[in-house]
Amino acid sequence: MIDLRVGVAAATLAFTAAACGSIDTAGTTSSASGTGGGAGTTSSTSATSGTGGSTPGKAPVNHRASAAPCDSPRQAFDQGEANGKCLKDADCTTGLNGRCVAFLGKPSFCSYDACKADTECGSASVCACRNAPNFSANTCFHGNCQVDADCGSGGYCSPSAVSLDIYCNMGVPQGSYGYFCHTAADECVDDADCPPTPMGQGACFFQPDKAHWGCQELLCVD
Repeated sequence: MIDLRVGVAAATLAFTAAACGSIDTAGTTSSASGTGGGAGTTSSTSATSGTGGSTPGKAPVNHRASAAPCDSPRQAFDQGEANGKCLKDADCTTGLNGRCVAFLGKPSFCSYDACKADTECGSASVCACRNAPNFSANTCFHGNCQVDADCGSGGYCSPSAVSLDIYCNMGVPQGSYGYFCHTAADECVDDADCPPTPMGQGACFFQPDKAHWGCQELLCVD
């Protein structure tokens, strides 16, 4: 079980570096062209270029009708230790809303907000507010849309895997993380459309190899 957790940690850090920004040895998170997240997500009752046609059928439970700046306060962490980069949140002063955090027994480090709005994240990127897997930091993600209007008339721009628990991300392609347009070829719209699997649970994510949404088996480590 310990080995599996180490594997999850490595996968998580790889995702963070490639999709959410990069965490250096000091734990500083920086904006990068990752894959999706989002302020302004709304709830109701793919990947194309992000500019094309509407998707018939039901509205996704989560989709981004409009963009909104991230203005909610960040929770305290204060998880520092003597052999880490920080002892308390107040030691993290070189970025926005610094927090002293620890991860799977590793030395503590400083984590910072990467953005406050989409405009700080680059083209077709979203500033995900208080992203839980990234220590509740505002995080830049890259996808093919920012809001529903980017997906054509009647289209929907939804988050894919951006709030996935770090213990359930094994086997999820890096290209699945982001905000992506739904398409007429989608095999699912919401997680509820994906039945449990013999090895785990099912979730509806963007599938980069198919260029549309489909069910992904989640293999979680307890």
